[in-house]
Amino acid sequence: MHDLLTHHQRTVNGFRMHYVTAGAGYPLVLLHGWPQSWYEWRKIIPALAKNYQVIVPDLRGLGDSEKPMTGYDKRTIAHDIRELVSQLGCEKIGVVGHDWGGAVAFYLAYDNRDLVERLLILDMIPGLIRAGDSFPLELALKINHVFFHGGNPDWATMLVSQNIDAYLRRFLTTLDFNYSPSVFSEADIAEYVRVNSIAGSIRAGFQWYAAGLREDTVNLANATNKLTIPVEAYGGDTFLGDIRAYWQTVAESVDGCAVPQCGHFIPEEKPDFVIEVAKKFFAPLQM
Repeated sequence: MHDLLTHHQRTVNGFRMHYVTAGAGYPLVLLHGWPQSWYEWRKIIPALAKNYQVIVPDLRGLGDSEKPMTGYDKRTIAHDIRELVSQLGCEKIGVVGHDWGGAVAFYLAYDNRDLVERLLILDMIPGLIRAGDSFPLELALKINHVFFHGGNPDWATMLVSQNIDAYLRRFLTTLDFNYSPSVFSEADIAEYVRVNSIAGSIRAGFQWYAAGLREDTVNLANATNKLTIPVEAYGGDTFLGDIRAYWQTVAESVDGCAVPQCGHFIPEEKPDFVIEVAKKFFAPLQM
C-alpha cells in the first residue's frame, strides 16, 4: 500500500506540514483526528486513489508535521488546509473528516464556500458546544477525556507523557471507543505511539482540546450561515451514533446514519463502508 503513496512537506502558514498524496483526478482531502495522523486513512487511500487525487495531511502539531505553540482553534487549522490545497493548485475539493478532522472540515467548508463542494463526516460533531450552551450530560460522559485533555492541558501533558503507550491503548483497544478491541494491530499502535512521542506532540494534541473548549465554542456560536453543500454524516453506533441532528444545525442538506457494529474509529473499523460511501457520495464531482 505504501508504494502508492508519496510523502511531502511544505511550509504552510509558518510551519512545516507533512502530507501524503496518491492517485490523480478530482482532489479529495482526508482529515484525521487525535491521536492519529495521515496513517488512519491507510485502508482508504488505495481505493480512492484509483479515481481521485487523494491529499492526506498530518494536521497542525500532529503526526510528522511541526508542532507550533499556537493556532489550534479549528478555524486556523482549516486555513492551514486552504493554504495547502492552494499551493497544490486545487480550485475545488471534496473533504472527508473524522474526529477533530471533522470539525476542521466544517470550518474549511464554512469559510471557503468557493472551494469545498461536498463534505463527508465520520463520527464527529461540528464543535463540542456553542458558547453559552450547556453540555448534555450523556454527551459529556461519552467524551469525558475532552475535559482532562483540554481543561488543563499542561497538567494532562505532564501526566500522559510518562506513559504514552499505555494511555493511547485506552483509546485504541477498549470498548469505550471501539466495537471490537482488536481493530488495531500492534504495528498500528506502535505507529501512533511513535508520532505522539515526538517532542511537542502530546502538548499540541491537547491544545486541540483546549481550543475546542474555548475559541471553538465562540466560533461555532457565530457560525449562523448554514452550509448549502451536500453533507453526509455517519457515527459509529456504539459511540456517537446517528449524528445527523448535530449537522442539521449547521447545514441545509444532511444525510447519513449510524454505522452498525462500529465504534469511534470508522475509517479503521469499517474501511469498506467508508470506501463505498465515499465513492458514491463524491461520484458527481468527477462529471
